[in-house]
Amino acid sequence: MRLAPLACAVAGVLALTACGTSTTGSDATSTELTGAELDLLTRSGTYTRTSVDLANAESELISACMAAQGFRYRAESADPTAESDEERSLNMQERRSRGYGLAAQYASEKEPVGAAANDAHLAGLSKKKADAYMKALRGGATDFREMRFGGGRNITFSARGCEAKSRTSLYGSLDDWVSIAYFPQNLNSGLGSRVEKSPKYRSVMNDWRTCMRGKGYTYTSPDTAYEQLKTGYRTQGADAALREREIAVAVADGECGAELHIPATVLTLRRSHAQSLPTSDKLQLRRLTAIWKAAADRVR
Repeated sequence: MRLAPLACAVAGVLALTACGTSTTGSDATSTELTGAELDLLTRSGTYTRTSVDLANAESELISACMAAQGFRYRAESADPTAESDEERSLNMQERRSRGYGLAAQYASEKEPVGAAANDAHLAGLSKKKADAYMKALRGGATDFREMRFGGGRNITFSARGCEAKSRTSLYGSLDDWVSIAYFPQNLNSGLGSRVEKSPKYRSVMNDWRTCMRGKGYTYTSPDTAYEQLKTGYRTQGADAALREREIAVAVADGECGAELHIPATVLTLRRSHAQSLPTSDKLQLRRLTAIWKAAADRVR
């Protein structure tokens, strides 16, 4: 279960703000985002390694907590990818096998039930034992809290159970854990329109269109390619021909992106435009980055 941002509690409902920050005259003129803060904001650079370390530590804590209550929970351990930010963004292996992932959506393909070890274990329990397992993991139905933040998005999460205890242990509070997971993401999303309006982005997209025409496609942007394919699935269903075209377009899009280094260009623009975010947002990001780094330092 993945959650979202938060800040100040009001009658059990949380609204995302820059709580815990204050702005002085000197803060307002000297707040320049550091490399680590930009990494957390854009999920680049040190973010991948740090997020893997924290996820592994969280899984270990959950496993120990569940074992103390008599339940089996297998701790998962992942290794950080050796790919660059651009390689991860393009994900050519996924493009070659699934395109943009649209066919899977419209063919109603689902992940196999019980694919993960803990899911498989849970699926094999009786309803009574499964309910007890989930209560130990995530608390009961009355243990959930709701959070609100920009764009009218509401997030619910449990404040009880082994997941909540483990996250509190790592980050100091559930509020900070949720904020770290979603506040930077929300800010980063808001930078998209600024990036798209920049001359550098428009220039590289002109080059992308030229590259795609050389491969036989006349889409005006990657988003247009995606949406037109999506419309095709809606009107004609997930047939083999459309699935084949989806993969071909996604691969061509990725190849042009790699040739022109579009993901790297977009990332550079995002990191640059982030410096013009409101001071209150930058101070909140600074506070969250410090907590995020401290948590990572403790588990390494």
